[in-house]
Amino acid sequence: MKAVLIEDENNAKEALIDLLKLIDPNIKILGTAQSVENAVKLINDKKPEIVFLDIHIKNGNGFDVLEKLNNFKGSVIFTTAHENYAIKAFKYSALDYLLKPISPIELKAVLESAKEKILKEEAFNEMLAVVKHNKQNKTEPKIILKTLNNQYVVLISDIIRCKSEGAYTNFHLKKRKILTSKNLKYYDNLLSEEGFIRTHQSHLVNPKYIRKITKNGFVELLNDELIPVSARKKALVTKQISEI
Repeated sequence: MKAVLIEDENNAKEALIDLLKLIDPNIKILGTAQSVENAVKLINDKKPEIVFLDIHIKNGNGFDVLEKLNNFKGSVIFTTAHENYAIKAFKYSALDYLLKPISPIELKAVLESAKEKILKEEAFNEMLAVVKHNKQNKTEPKIILKTLNNQYVVLISDIIRCKSEGAYTNFHLKKRKILTSKNLKYYDNLLSEEGFIRTHQSHLVNPKYIRKITKNGFVELLNDELIPVSARKKALVTKQISEI
């Protein structure tokens, strides 16, 4: 794998180089850059398979770099020292990112992901568009849902509920269903930030579609569906619904 590093802090750059050499000595670093202009030139000239891209660099940011690339089809791994709303935007977009100081375990994981998928240009641009949307529209965020063969962009507000299907998750939306290739725990960690309620080991519900909790221990949705509530979660779910 051939990589370039876009980073304007020397200590952070050297630390990442050392980690890469330790975790995967076969990765060849083709060069580094500190500014938007130099980064664009480096990536366009070298055509790496992986770009480690700091969000905040000289004369702009990582998004400025991506917008100026010529037919880039590699994999981008964002790096940032700021855990803020932007991080949520990355999670929803399915783009890889690393939070500084970079964890060797997390670096190894994103490298494995990058090796498995060199993104098609169309898919990458779609994911980047979701990041931009979520940074600008905090009240109406979107999420990328990946299936085995496709990916879909949906408004989080259109998700009624999610149901576990083993290693997969079935999303019940307003007008369709999408079976994604990640488990329910992954989406529980992600969507709990939007207030989604885990009523049961197999069910995650959008609170805006909840009508009430019934006497016999079900959550009744606005579409009249009944979603089970596990005994150990009943008190917590009842409290969460009362606060809606």
